[in-house]
Amino acid sequence: MKYFTKEWYELCQKTCFHLLLEEDKQAETFSEEYFQQLFNTELIQWLDFQEEVASLMETAETGNREENNENTPFNREQEIEQFHESFLFNQACLKEELPETIVKEIADIRVFALKKATRSVINAVTEFCENNERFVAATSEEYRKYFKEASLAFDNEIVENFGFHDCTIIKSVQDGNSLTLHLDHTGGFTNINKVTFENCMIIKQDDLLEDSWWLYEEVYKVNDKYEFHVLLQNSKLGLIDFINSADQVSFKSSKTHL
Repeated sequence: MKYFTKEWYELCQKTCFHLLLEEDKQAETFSEEYFQQLFNTELIQWLDFQEEVASLMETAETGNREENNENTPFNREQEIEQFHESFLFNQACLKEELPETIVKEIADIRVFALKKATRSVINAVTEFCENNERFVAATSEEYRKYFKEASLAFDNEIVENFGFHDCTIIKSVQDGNSLTLHLDHTGGFTNINKVTFENCMIIKQDDLLEDSWWLYEEVYKVNDKYEFHVLLQNSKLGLIDFINSADQVSFKSSKTHL
């Protein structure tokens, strides 16, 4: 990938840390009592919400119980464990993804993970996120300009059809010099469920393609052949660069697109 690189995609995930932050002077200093108060408040709100959702689902399923008796009751202990695990995961992500200079300004990362921070921290995080957002947007605009000009030399079928954001590759089949990707387009914006690269040569493939989520693509013309660059994400959230060259590409559509 030349534009939508792994680094670019990772920056996409670092553009909104500031959105839900609330200023609180108590976040200036480390306080176990303050953290426990925040944590318990958030936990109670979580449990109330999950219990309400479970109650609504139970009510909705009441009329279908004769046909389907698989209603799962609200499990308080399980929800507490899930909340705690999510909190720890979020806390670890923040420590890893925020710049060290900002992390050092935070008196208690646990409090920050609960969306409370000082004004100086909020300002620093906001600047960090907005800078990332500007870079992400500028890169997208650069590719848009490139593609608008370069696509004049592409086959129209490629221009119209080669875009599978949010689709999933369910199977990859190599047949001689051709490669066919079978797609689940349920979450995507296309009704194409099969794409075949003719006279294909794989240039780069970081991992298996099956069960990977299609994020972004780029198309180039190199020495009278097409180069298709794709950024994918596997089930373990690992990013995959997949690049191949091909003489041509063909598409097969399903009858319906959900």
